[in-house]
Amino acid sequence: MTASLITKKRIAKAFKKELDSKPFEKISVVDIMDRAGIRRQTFYNHFVDKYELLDWIFETELQEQVTNNLNYITGFQLLDELLFYFSNNKSFYAQLFAIKDQNDFYTYFGDYCLVLLEKIISEQETKAKMSLDANYRSFLKNYHSRALANMIRAFVTSETIKPETNLIKKTILASMKGG
Repeated sequence: MTASLITKKRIAKAFKKELDSKPFEKISVVDIMDRAGIRRQTFYNHFVDKYELLDWIFETELQEQVTNNLNYITGFQLLDELLFYFSNNKSFYAQLFAIKDQNDFYTYFGDYCLVLLEKIISEQETKAKMSLDANYRSFLKNYHSRALANMIRAFVTSETIKPETNLIKKTILASMKGG
């Protein structure tokens, strides 16, 4: 790991700790850097503002959970990993889903759900030796990715129970038979 990446992760960790005790709007760069024990200017060597830091956290953490695993495990295994990850980081992501400013985590997360659903649908088409109509396939991918994003958002922001992978799997598989 490069020194730059280590510094960014240290800043991100401090930011997450700040989010445990304050709402996003109340957190300043000074707060983050005081907690990190790093001088304030170092923040600006890596990020423009706290919104860019937030983007970096989204990209880095979701990439580690989704994109980096795309070629190594199945889509449904990846879904399990994603749900486990959100279970372990519920309070942090509850705050992120609540942000309605320039960096909307829900939209960003929805794009990752699209990637995951593309993988799941492709794998199931191959497994079943079938090929869905392109329009129906696009509809399923968009429909299920938004449903998944909404379910996970509800799970982390309220007392909703954790979405069950087996029910999601059954729903996706049943809908694929309709096309």
